[in-house]
Amino acid sequence: PSPPAPRKRVHDTAPRHVPDMLVGFRAELAGRSIVYSADTCFNPEVLDQLEERGILSAERKASLCSDCSVQPADLLLHEAGVPPTHTPISALAALPESIRRNVRLIHMSDERAAGSGFAKVRPGLEHTICIDAEPPRHAEAKQILQILQATDLFRSFDVASACDVLACIVPRSYTAGAIICRAGEAGPALLRIVRSGAVQYAGISGATRTLGYCDYFGEGEVMLTDGRHRATATAMTDVEMLEIERGDVQYLLRRRPQLLHRIQQRAQLLDHAPSWAAIGANSVFASFSMSQVTQLQSVMREETVRCGDVVWKKGKEVCDSVLVGDAELAFRELPDASGVSDEDLEPFRAGALLVNVYALEQRLPHEMTLTAVTAGTIFRIASADLFELLDHNPGAFIWMRDALVVC
Repeated sequence: PSPPAPRKRVHDTAPRHVPDMLVGFRAELAGRSIVYSADTCFNPEVLDQLEERGILSAERKASLCSDCSVQPADLLLHEAGVPPTHTPISALAALPESIRRNVRLIHMSDERAAGSGFAKVRPGLEHTICIDAEPPRHAEAKQILQILQATDLFRSFDVASACDVLACIVPRSYTAGAIICRAGEAGPALLRIVRSGAVQYAGISGATRTLGYCDYFGEGEVMLTDGRHRATATAMTDVEMLEIERGDVQYLLRRRPQLLHRIQQRAQLLDHAPSWAAIGANSVFASFSMSQVTQLQSVMREETVRCGDVVWKKGKEVCDSVLVGDAELAFRELPDASGVSDEDLEPFRAGALLVNVYALEQRLPHEMTLTAVTAGTIFRIASADLFELLDHNPGAFIWMRDALVVC
């Protein structure tokens, strides 16, 4: 019989510093391991003192010294902040060579790291540390499925549909500097999903984005028939891509009219300057990856308002949120409220997101009437679409959870 496939295991290492907020871990795959200390203070001298005072048992102290934040691993990412609440460099320097050679420092300044004798972890995908491990069986298929699950196009597919997608996908590589497609030129209509690397995406509207893992593009070409690319995509690094031809994409979506409608709507917005301007003017949405912007644009419903139009009416049920385009909005009753400052009376302009997550969840009525101060465009996001978006983007939910306006 075939040997069992390598299993992935993750263990909590129970940090002692800020224990209610941070958790260290050990991750194992195919016999290789990574330990992440989190914000954990490792100091054997202090642990000896705690044992002498009867606060720690000998067994607990031994565990904290040998199998928690510090333990044999192929990569040991350990904090080394300012003592005494953080791990002193001297404690890490005293470790056996077999452990010490795999230590990389986190949570400390470049200046302190320079004289420590240890390498410091550098931020950014380009500085990713890779630990080679024997790939488990079906590793490539599993990775592709994980990428598909991370996109709004395919995450709802069942097993049979996912098998269809796997049969259609063609992996392709591009070297750094290569032009993947050029705006206005004729070429094959492909849906492209970034598997690794970074791609510069410049749309006809002038908006430029950096695409990374799981971001996709080409849906405009797939939905249209003129055979010309709608953006220039350039490989910023060596890039691995997953590509699906137009006919295969349309076959996959034919039985999913709602999903097809979203993609068509998104394709129409790719070069739509007002939607890009509104997203770029919002502090939360501006930091979204291309795949997150894609999800957002697919649920934005553009609406033209005239001066004096009612966007939300007091007493009506809260059923959507509003992202302001080039219009200006204001609450009608706000000038008569007590304790209102001049700043509060400023109208909501481009990029302001008016959202009340609690009211949406509880289906509460609007407390004030929102009207258009100037003519222009706004974008509505229905409550169901917003909650689906937040389910897949928890960082955005944290920003919106207790806010009424996110500018």
